[in-house]
Amino acid sequence: MTEREQSWSNSSSHQCIGVGMIRYSLTGFVTLIILAFCLIACDIKLTSPGSYDAPTDLEIKKIEEGRVELSWKYPVSTEDTLQFVIAKRIGKGTWIETDSILVESPPFNFPDNILTNDSLIYAYKVKVHNVETDIYSQFSEVIAYLSPQTAPTDLNIVQTSQEKLKISWKDHCMGEDGYYVDKKMWDGSWTDKYRILAANSTSFVDSTNLFETVYYRVWVFVGESKKGGIENSIVPTLPAPDSLTLEKPDIRKIKISWDDNSQGEDGFYIDKKIGELDWITEYDSVDSNVTYLIDDIPQPCGTFYYRVRAFCDTSYSWYSNEEHINILLELKGSLNTSGEATEVFVSNWKAFVADQYNGLVLIDCSNPSAPDKISSISFNDRTLSVFADNDFAYVTNHNGGLNIVDINPLVKIDSCAIAGVPNDVFVSGDFAYIAIGEDGVSILTTTAPLGFMGNCGTDGDARRVFIQDNYAFIANGLNGGIAILDVSEPSNPSFVSDFPIAGLAQDVYVLGNYAYLANGEKGLEIFDISNVNSPTPVANCPTNGFAYSVYARDNYVYLADKEKGLFVIDVSVSNPLAPYILGTFEMTTEPVSIYLYGSYAFLADNEGLKIVQVAP
Repeated sequence: MTEREQSWSNSSSHQCIGVGMIRYSLTGFVTLIILAFCLIACDIKLTSPGSYDAPTDLEIKKIEEGRVELSWKYPVSTEDTLQFVIAKRIGKGTWIETDSILVESPPFNFPDNILTNDSLIYAYKVKVHNVETDIYSQFSEVIAYLSPQTAPTDLNIVQTSQEKLKISWKDHCMGEDGYYVDKKMWDGSWTDKYRILAANSTSFVDSTNLFETVYYRVWVFVGESKKGGIENSIVPTLPAPDSLTLEKPDIRKIKISWDDNSQGEDGFYIDKKIGELDWITEYDSVDSNVTYLIDDIPQPCGTFYYRVRAFCDTSYSWYSNEEHINILLELKGSLNTSGEATEVFVSNWKAFVADQYNGLVLIDCSNPSAPDKISSISFNDRTLSVFADNDFAYVTNHNGGLNIVDINPLVKIDSCAIAGVPNDVFVSGDFAYIAIGEDGVSILTTTAPLGFMGNCGTDGDARRVFIQDNYAFIANGLNGGIAILDVSEPSNPSFVSDFPIAGLAQDVYVLGNYAYLANGEKGLEIFDISNVNSPTPVANCPTNGFAYSVYARDNYVYLADKEKGLFVIDVSVSNPLAPYILGTFEMTTEPVSIYLYGSYAFLADNEGLKIVQVAP
């Protein structure tokens, strides 16, 4: 205690003792009455301030960057000489008093240089020194300058149980007295200072009622000053189910299980999402306290997503965790090859893999879980493409043209050179159709002697070719889309039509009135080719990867995406056509060719052969 405060304390004590003596002395009481009468009659003034007076109405404001001003009010008398003592506290430090400030008349203020963009809190209080009486008043209330940096942020409300909420925020300041928390329900009035919390507090727990919106706001305070007022609200509801898990009792069923965390719910709703379609909300439901559902799956394969929430009348809990599971779309078997596989073709449970410098590899796939290499045959240069039937394999190789290979055993029996790079071969009847890049499509006879029949350009970069009903459909490279040739006369093929489209057309498969184009980063493009003179794009299904190879069967397209893996796309005929990804088998390798046989998708990738089950 300072000498001035000790003096103020001693004087106050002596006065209190004197008053106590007067209270018990009749003579003193009479004397006091006479003294009061004399003061009034003689118009004599008491000095001000009295021993318990203090400045009032303190305010603080920023007057410029790095400078604030403190102001206050105090009644004065001309007979008094007043001095004001300012006490200041920085952050969590101690109070420090200034020297007395002589102020003869209002306004009373005190400028100060402080950091005005800081997390430190600058607190002030003021007291009065009456020079004539040498009496000090009490200190005023405390006020503080709180910069924008001191305001609490990130007010978060979490329902931790059916009856409890945790309200939390971030504390950014040093030197606060604590935090005020205000609260209101629905559209009611705020209950100010619903909670008063200590310095450095960043959370508290509150009781709650279900389905009633509750609001909270938080302030940091020092004395009479506060900052912040950040606000948030929540509608407490039934606790969400959790620990959602998916199992496959068999290949046509999915069992959804979860933990029940609520009390008094009417039941649970199960939402479902198929592939990349939108959620089917309230797809199914179960009664209160039931924690599983078995879902029947009609699709041949796919990726299925589920989530669960509790409900009570028309109110809901939050969702559980979301989980997904594949029906089939799982690796059945694989075999690494020595080269770099570029294409796969399957016939009679034998997979023929064009393996670049490793030639043609023949693999026994009669047991898809354990594919087994039978033999291989090499060529002079890179093997690029293969097409096979019961007895022969038709193989193209760079700088070597077309080769005919007897399957049992693998023996080359004939070959024919071709101008250009033979990217792909498709055999129909007695003819082989070969996509040769910028040179279009060449047609060769496959009967002895093997020989050239005709050629037709595509005005693009022919990557792959597919034959249906005397027409050749070509994946036409960069921005080339699709091209169509009339090959009814193999010796005189002719250009019919094309439809250039943005993308890198890599592969094409034709089924009925539709051509399915693997179009690089654009995904799957679907063309209506019912009128071959005017192919029309009717739908697109992006994969967000790089579509490289395609195969169609029934209402599904199977797409090898070089960056993502295998996609199964539902292309059921509708008006308008609306393809969607039914399921995905993610791969870390680079699949570049796909062929469907039986219930399996055979994929050539940079490691060799992968076999994925896609149907029961």
